[in-house]
Amino acid sequence: MTLSRALRVVFGNIRRNKRAFILSSVGLIIGVATLTFFVALGMGVQAGVLNKIYPVNQVEIEPQTVGIVGLREQLVDASRLDADMIAELKALPDVTRVYPKLRSKLQARLWGGKSLFGYAARTEAFFDGLDPTLVSDELQRVERVEEKRHRASLRRPLACKRNDECPLGQVCGADGRCGDIEYWQRFADHGIAVPCDAAAAGDDACPPATTCTDGVCRAPATACTTDGDCPTTDACVGEAGARTCQRMACELSNPNAQFSERLGDQAGRVLGRCANAVAPDSPACEPLPCPDGTYCAASSVATARGYCEDPIPVLLSPVLLEIFNSSVASSLGMQRIDGTDAMLGFQFRLQLGDSYFAADLPVEMQAVKRAEIVGFSQKAMEFGVTMPLGIVRALNARYKGRAAADTYDTFILETQGNEDVSKLIAEVEGWGFTLSRKSEDARKAADLLFILTVVFSFISVVIMFVAAVNIMHTFLTLVTERRYEIGIMRAVGAARADIRKLFLLEAGVLGVFGGVLGNVVAWGASRLVNWVAAEYLQGIPFKPDEFFVYDWRILVGGVLFAWLFCVLGAWLPANRAARLDPAVVLTT
Repeated sequence: MTLSRALRVVFGNIRRNKRAFILSSVGLIIGVATLTFFVALGMGVQAGVLNKIYPVNQVEIEPQTVGIVGLREQLVDASRLDADMIAELKALPDVTRVYPKLRSKLQARLWGGKSLFGYAARTEAFFDGLDPTLVSDELQRVERVEEKRHRASLRRPLACKRNDECPLGQVCGADGRCGDIEYWQRFADHGIAVPCDAAAAGDDACPPATTCTDGVCRAPATACTTDGDCPTTDACVGEAGARTCQRMACELSNPNAQFSERLGDQAGRVLGRCANAVAPDSPACEPLPCPDGTYCAASSVATARGYCEDPIPVLLSPVLLEIFNSSVASSLGMQRIDGTDAMLGFQFRLQLGDSYFAADLPVEMQAVKRAEIVGFSQKAMEFGVTMPLGIVRALNARYKGRAAADTYDTFILETQGNEDVSKLIAEVEGWGFTLSRKSEDARKAADLLFILTVVFSFISVVIMFVAAVNIMHTFLTLVTERRYEIGIMRAVGAARADIRKLFLLEAGVLGVFGGVLGNVVAWGASRLVNWVAAEYLQGIPFKPDEFFVYDWRILVGGVLFAWLFCVLGAWLPANRAARLDPAVVLTT
C-alpha cells in the first residue's frame, strides 16, 4: 500500500471517529502545553533576568576570607592582586579575558538631584571602577542605540558649530551636524588632574605611568600640531616642532563657586589664553571658559585654581532605580522616575575627602568633582556608582598612595561558554579565591531554575505517558470496532505490515495534531502571563518585558514528544490488528 493511499484511509478513519480522537488528544495537548510552557519560561527567565544580572560565561571572583579572632582575613595576600595576577588568571586554559575591579579607598559624599526631586539630595558616596570594554555591549543594549540610530537616519540633520545650537538631547558632531547623544560612548577614562607635591611624596601620589611635574601628575607627553590633535581638555603648547598636548589650567571666580547649583559658575576661565586670541596680559583679553561640556575642577575646596576636566562618567545599577520606584518614591511622596532614559545625562557633585561617617580630610585635600550618569549596568555597584577603572586608580593614588592603585579587589573572568565555568571555579578555589556574592547568588538562582524546569518537565512527561495509555485504550477499542473492516482489507490482499502502518499513521497524525495544538495553548497561556505581569507586577525589581523564549527546538521537541508517545501508545493495538485472522473475523 502506497503512502498516499494509506494517508487517505487514515484521514477517512479520523473523520469517522473524530470524537474519540479529540477526547484521546486532550491529555496529550495538556502534556505538550505544560512541557513547552515551562521550558520556555525557564529559558525566558534565564535570558531575561539571570543572564542580564550576570552572563553565564562570566564569573566574578574575590579572595577567600577566613575568620580569625572575630576578624576576616584574606587567604590571598592583597599585594599579589596586581597586573601579574591578571596575567596568571588569563593563562588559565578556559579563560579568554580578565577584567579587574577596584574599589575606592577614600571617603566621599555626593549631592544633587534638584531638577528631579525639587531639592539637592545628599548622601555618602561609594564607588568602584571597572574596564569600560566589559560593559560596552550592555550599555548599548540598555540605551537602545540601534533604535536611536534608526530614528536619526529618518530625519534631516541640522547644521551646527556649537552644542547649544542643537536641540535638547543632541550634540554638534565633528561633521558640523547635530546628532543624538550616545551616552554609552562617554563611559571612558578621560582622565582627571591629580595634584601632587614632588618634594613631599615624589611620584607616590600619582597613578601608575605618570610622574609629578609642576604640581600635577602628568602622563608621557603626546606630540601635536594644533589644539584639534588633543583631547577637549588639553591645548597644544610649546615651540614649533616640539609641541605637546597639556591639560588647560583654569580658575574659578572664587572657591565657593564649586558648590554653586548653577553649572555655568564652574565654567571658570582658562589661564594664559583669551577668547579673542589677543595676548593674555592685554587689557582687551576676553576670558576664555573651559571648553563646551567641561568644567573647571579646582585642585581643592580651598582654592579657585585647577584644570579643565570632563565630568566623571558613572554607571548606576538598575537595583537603585527599581528600589526608588517601588519603595522610596511612594514612601516620600515623590514622583517615580520613568525609566533609565530619564536619568541619562543627569549630573551631580562628588566631594572627595568629606564624609558623614568618617573623619574629614584637611580642606586642602578635599576636592569637588562633577559626575554624569551615562548608563545603567548590572555590573555596577548596587548601592553606589561605578566609574572607569583608570579614574578610581587615579583617586586612590592621590589619597592613599600608588600602592592603592596598583592592586585590585576582584576579577571578572570570561570563558568561551557556560560549560567551562564549573571547571574554572574549581581551579581558582585552589588559588584561594571564591565567587563574589553576586556571582554566587546568580549561580544558585540558575541551579534553582534548572531544578524547577526539570521537575515540571518530568510532570509533563508523566501527563503524556498517561495520555499514551489513554490512546492505547482508544486504539484497542478501534481495533475491536473495525475488525470486519480489517478482515476485508486482509482478504483483498493487504499485508499485516499495511494494517500496522495504518494504525501507526493514525497515531502519528494524532500526535502531530496534539503537539501543534499543545504549543498553541502554551503560547496563548504565556501571552496571558505576560499581560498579567505587565498589569499587576509593575513594582517587582528586574521584571522582564518577556518571560518566555520560544526557541524553534522547544516547539519541534514538543511535537516530537507528542508523536513519540502516540506511536508508543498505538504500537500494541497496531500489532493486535495486524495479527487478526481474516477467515476467523469474517465467519464470526
